[in-house]
Amino acid sequence: MLPDLTRLFDLTGKAALVTGAGSGLGRAIAEGLAQFGAAVSVVDVRREAAEAAAGDIVRAGGKAIALGCDVTQRAQVEAAVARTAAEYGKVDVLAAVAGIGDRNPAEDMTEAQWDRVVEVNLKGVWLMNQAVGKHMIATGGGGSLINMGSIAGQVGLRTGNANYGASKGGVIALTRTLAIEWARFNIRVNAIAPVQFKTPLALRLIEQKPETLEYFLSRIPLGRLGEVWEIVGPAVFLASNASTMVTGIVLNVDGGHTAE
Repeated sequence: MLPDLTRLFDLTGKAALVTGAGSGLGRAIAEGLAQFGAAVSVVDVRREAAEAAAGDIVRAGGKAIALGCDVTQRAQVEAAVARTAAEYGKVDVLAAVAGIGDRNPAEDMTEAQWDRVVEVNLKGVWLMNQAVGKHMIATGGGGSLINMGSIAGQVGLRTGNANYGASKGGVIALTRTLAIEWARFNIRVNAIAPVQFKTPLALRLIEQKPETLEYFLSRIPLGRLGEVWEIVGPAVFLASNASTMVTGIVLNVDGGHTAE
């Protein structure tokens, strides 16, 4: 006889820290985790955006605090983790979503463009994983780390994304390595890899270069961009007891893009 499985996705009693949570996929994940019962630290380099998102969560009946944090700065990262632990008593879930893009054809890409994207997207994920991982190891409670990868870390694109693709490929490799290293601490480490979603960043790009939308859709078998709420289910799954035997995976949320 199976145990009662009806509450597998319930996050009540869990504390989550979500970076890049002021807008886009990060905000959707923060709101989604809160709706499933988690207490959330809404973390963003733009403190005002974090406060707006946290305010919406609280007004909807959830529990949230807002923290300003540049994920490329170790001191700020460690302070955000310490503040979350002080507020909620622990950190059970990390969703490392903060990331940027800066497109340019590879032959024209500047060193500054390369460095900044890799610094935020890869170093920032590493610093946050390390800080939360150390907290989880010290407390002995285990937990779930969820890193934001991308299809760009798995397949080549024609949209001037050498820096972005390299950074996301690094996130995927880091995820797998940490999953192996930290399994003995009952820390699960997984990545979500989305295709293009209707985030403010993607919509601005399409507005600037309308032909980009046709290219995106030509590579997505489902024939559409993702809606931001469609990232929530995968994140809740990886954060919850529904995935306690899942670690080291890349969960593609890509409308079939990587299946081709």
